[in-house]
Amino acid sequence: MTENPFKINVFQPFFIDVNLPYSVKRGEVIAIPVIIFNYMDKILDAEITIDNTDKEYDFTEVYNEIEESILNAQKRMKRVSVPPNSGESLSFMIRPTVVADIELKINAISQLAGDAIHKKLKVEAEGVTQYKNQALFLNLEKPQEASLEVAIPTEAVKDSEYVEFSVVGDLLGPTVKNLNELVRKPYGCGEQNMVNFVPNILVLHYLEAMQIDMPNVASKAKNFLEIGYQRELTYKHKNGAYSAFGEDRSTPNTWLTAYVARSFIQASKYTTIDENVIQQAFEFLIANQEKSGQFKQTGHLFSPTHQNDVGFNAYVLLAFLESEKYAEVYQKQIEKCLEYVVSQLENEKDSYALSIAATALHKANHKAVGVVLEKLQAQAKEENGFKWWTSANHNDIEITAYALQTLVDTESTNQILPIIKWLIGQRNSNGGFDSTQDTVVGLEALIKFSKKFSITGNSIMSITFKAFDDGKKELSQHRFEVNKDNSLVLQTHVLPKSTRSISLEADGVGSSLIQLSYQYNLATKDDRPGFKLDIKPKILPSQQLQINICANYQPAVDDEIKESNMAVMEVALPSGYIADNEKFNDILAVERVQRVDTENSNTKVIVYFDTLVEGEQVCVAIVADKAFAVAKQKPVPATLYDYYNSVYRGTEYYQIESSLCDICEGSDCGTACK
Repeated sequence: MTENPFKINVFQPFFIDVNLPYSVKRGEVIAIPVIIFNYMDKILDAEITIDNTDKEYDFTEVYNEIEESILNAQKRMKRVSVPPNSGESLSFMIRPTVVADIELKINAISQLAGDAIHKKLKVEAEGVTQYKNQALFLNLEKPQEASLEVAIPTEAVKDSEYVEFSVVGDLLGPTVKNLNELVRKPYGCGEQNMVNFVPNILVLHYLEAMQIDMPNVASKAKNFLEIGYQRELTYKHKNGAYSAFGEDRSTPNTWLTAYVARSFIQASKYTTIDENVIQQAFEFLIANQEKSGQFKQTGHLFSPTHQNDVGFNAYVLLAFLESEKYAEVYQKQIEKCLEYVVSQLENEKDSYALSIAATALHKANHKAVGVVLEKLQAQAKEENGFKWWTSANHNDIEITAYALQTLVDTESTNQILPIIKWLIGQRNSNGGFDSTQDTVVGLEALIKFSKKFSITGNSIMSITFKAFDDGKKELSQHRFEVNKDNSLVLQTHVLPKSTRSISLEADGVGSSLIQLSYQYNLATKDDRPGFKLDIKPKILPSQQLQINICANYQPAVDDEIKESNMAVMEVALPSGYIADNEKFNDILAVERVQRVDTENSNTKVIVYFDTLVEGEQVCVAIVADKAFAVAKQKPVPATLYDYYNSVYRGTEYYQIESSLCDICEGSDCGTACK
């Protein structure tokens, strides 16, 4: 060891490199490109070997124009002469046979030097991944037993299953672990970006209120706050308002402006927020308040039936009431809006509007909150020990979470537990919910409950579970211990793919959150109502792939909603292709398209529509380049869904034709490709 470290620049005169795509599908054929670099001053004859002793793929070559020939070998070797100060390339055709991150082991040997490289190739199952999560809230007073089912359909893609069981002593455990991935949807608009912002405020508030010392989590949350704040400012208008896609793409949105203002006030306790930014947002809102006290709805995120005027105005009130400082400054405006909301309550029946009104009136200490709660309680659904609220717009999680926020302060624990159990059952395995608003409002309600009753964090519990296959044969057994020291730690155990049921026994005192999370792929199109896709792929003279997609909104016959909320289309590209970002301006020029993004190293294109209307077809053309040599591509999905109403969703598949002759080299091509 040296006391004075120093840097050494080293250079390898002979080495190999491999460039791989983001992923391929099982059963497709990929030509693995290997480049050999020789920076010596003489020609080197090299032997390049790829090792398949793990048997994760087959070597292939062209047998005839239709079939490939499988080579029964564990290794394959090719020879190449590499000139001095130059490089040569060659490829090995393989067909992955497993769904996993397979390891490619490649080495090169010459008379003067050698090199070896191990690279991971991500091999995915065909179809679209379906995520399922069953959550139980255990509040133990005596030993308890329970069972859970892993409902994987028979048509699921073989080997695409993944099953895990987890236990945590605190309701916020999964959320703390997955702060940057709470929602399994893209978030490219001004409202969706807030899911990277608001939950961090809630977690910091929770850690502080419960006196939990987790400096790493706090630091991570504050970092996400700073990033989310700066990103949200890109959606700000000069007049202080915010909109779904910013000043150049969309009109100011009063709902979003209220949401951002309220969130910025909450965040100012944990990070630096410019007060002028909050002030400007409130001034915009006031400019849109009418003499009646009612705030005007401007901009678009939701369909008109999703959010009526009572619910919307109650929501705006929440922003003005968030801090005493602003509540005092804008007292007159608040009183006028309260009068308007209260005047409309007698005829209001919508549970979504009533739940937000209850939250706002409770925050304002208004006497009318009792009447609203009576109406809400009369509309509640109760079944099998669960309690929740529902509406035609399928925003059940939001309604239930808003109702819970108010009822926490007025009801006993026993009255609230059925609501908690239902709400927890709707969470995904990452600790969030289906959409951004579900996640933000749902977490706020769960945190308020935990703070009020101190029901988590003081558990001493032992949980033993057993996994069984569909023939009830025991596959594995595991035991978790939950205590004060690990209450926020999400303890997880991966189960065999063939698991179809779980039994558990819990003993001790306190409470815990139990989760059975599983996923599988389906290669069938959706038969749900709402959206239809027409897809026509073609190869252009430039050899680029052009995917022409037309989107249609087709609600159910008895549905009163004639236009969607914000709609998002996710288009997976065939293996080997990446999106041509330079052509995105052509997509953005299409009416109703507001934004285009990519994911997964440009292998998935995401198109945002402000709304889609029944009887109106919107068509876009996505262009992609062939960046990697892949043949026999599997069908790939395009999915279109309503961001705030997951019941409405459509999936179609498309496929391109390609043969091994398109990617083979030299002897791998046989005689069939000549």
